[in-house]
Amino acid sequence: MIFQGLFNILDLYFKEIDLFYNNIDQYFRDKINQFFTESSVNESNITQKLEELITFLTKSFGEIGFDQSHIENEFLDPFLEMRNNDIKVISSILELYEKKVAPIIYEIFLEVIVDYLIGTKVAPLMLKLKSEGFLTIEFIMELRNLKNLIDRDTEKRENLKKYVQIQEKIIDKFQDSKQKIESLEDLQEPEFKLQILYLIYRIIYFFHLQKKFDFSHIKSYLEENLDEWLIDVPLVTLKNPDIYYCGIYLSKNLNTNLDDQKIKDFLVDLYDDALDRYESPIIEATDGAYYFVKSTELMKLFLSYEQINNIIKADPKFFESNYLKNLETSQLVVILKLYRHLGVSRLEEKIKAINDELELRITPEGIKQFRDGFVSSEATYYVLFCHYMNNSLDKLKDFELLKNIVSRIYRNLELLDFSIDTNYDLVSELLYSIESLKLFNCIETKEMIMHLAKYLFPQQVYDTILASKETIREKAKFRHLKVNRITGETIY
Repeated sequence: MIFQGLFNILDLYFKEIDLFYNNIDQYFRDKINQFFTESSVNESNITQKLEELITFLTKSFGEIGFDQSHIENEFLDPFLEMRNNDIKVISSILELYEKKVAPIIYEIFLEVIVDYLIGTKVAPLMLKLKSEGFLTIEFIMELRNLKNLIDRDTEKRENLKKYVQIQEKIIDKFQDSKQKIESLEDLQEPEFKLQILYLIYRIIYFFHLQKKFDFSHIKSYLEENLDEWLIDVPLVTLKNPDIYYCGIYLSKNLNTNLDDQKIKDFLVDLYDDALDRYESPIIEATDGAYYFVKSTELMKLFLSYEQINNIIKADPKFFESNYLKNLETSQLVVILKLYRHLGVSRLEEKIKAINDELELRITPEGIKQFRDGFVSSEATYYVLFCHYMNNSLDKLKDFELLKNIVSRIYRNLELLDFSIDTNYDLVSELLYSIESLKLFNCIETKEMIMHLAKYLFPQQVYDTILASKETIREKAKFRHLKVNRITGETIY
């Protein structure tokens, strides 16, 4: 998800890249036709056939010279999960390859191209790709020319190198800490256990590592201790979400068996308590209201029109500048997000007041959590998403946000240690940083692609992308994942 924009740039820049795609496609189609004598796929065998195809392709990549463990990680992608629509349109092994697996295969090859451009030791693999017919002379010349451009611009070369290595460094950090992370499941206090594991799981899921970890202990805990974690505690923030929400989220992702009705009853009681406690839940308890709404959706507990109005009600005094300045940037965006998410309209003045306050948080140094506060990855993510939600990303075109995001990722990774004393802020900031990179890559607008081109590539590449009439090419073979403009979730 953090390479998609990079692939778009390369796809727009290289004139001969379609030959590269065609050679990859032809190679694997020939191999599949030779190996699979029974090619029919139906509803009853499609999952088994996909597993057989992935096993075969993993072995094929190994024969070419790819690292086997890297390929196995690539094929853990949720994109490969079967959905109802897949079963309706896939009836053969080749169709299964084309619609589900081929886009990931193209991305694996494009990653090698990127590694070559930054000087990673992939020369033997590049020679093998050439000998196997993947690389044409024309494409090789384009590659060399771009590599020479990058090598002459040391600043952009270092930017590109650091950016490309983010995914590998995060994956290595989490896999090397596997035992420590799994031991966090044994913490006694539910607030420590669930909040930190929620944040860690979000990152693990982002990089498709969940099958690499044993979450059986936390799964058992969630099933056997519902009364312990189904609680509401004060001091909830977006960094430290409600314990009950963390429990519901993890339960849904780990497929636990819970008493759904008990959870729904708890949420109904929580709603009643909030009305008694707050004049305006959305303003006075923004984060709590946000996680309450997300929890009702996870539990398929639908809110009535009256309940929605009670959550979002707010006196005009709450939208005065002196009040809004005391709210975190992320809280301000969440208020707007809840308005949009709950389908509330006719709030133009309130929305304008919040947007005006948000503009004061955007500075050349980065996006601040308060007017006079510190730059944070959380604030950066929410402001980026807000402008995407409002279709106003052009307002951020002159701010160098990527430099700050990348540097914070490296700093937080260096400081992060998984233990009972794990720093919540470090894990949270890491999560919001990679979620910000997802926005830059999966919001395929001209503004976002130009942000990436400006930070990662020499001026000549930037000028080429800027002059392109296309934002993305229809012939581009890799995936084009999207971001839901209301929820922020990835659309596969």
